[in-house]
Amino acid sequence: MSKSKIDAVITSLELQLETANSPFGSFVAFRFIDTYPSFPKVQDMVHQIRKRSDVSLVDYEYTYTGIDKDTDIKYLEITRH
Repeated sequence: MSKSKIDAVITSLELQLETANSPFGSFVAFRFIDTYPSFPKVQDMVHQIRKRSDVSLVDYEYTYTGIDKDTDIKYLEITRH
């Protein structure tokens, strides 16, 4: 991936969360298309969780894969702007 180029990428986000009802935590995984290199969807999801008072974000990590003409994205929702 070129650092100066903006690309759509398949992003896998894993969140480790804790709540009062589940002090041992939970892992939540998402897979979606985001924008490289800024990852606005990742940043928004993390922000939305951090501002909640009933959930604690323990940790998160994400990975991404480039999309090319051979990439199968039929199971991913595409939003065109």
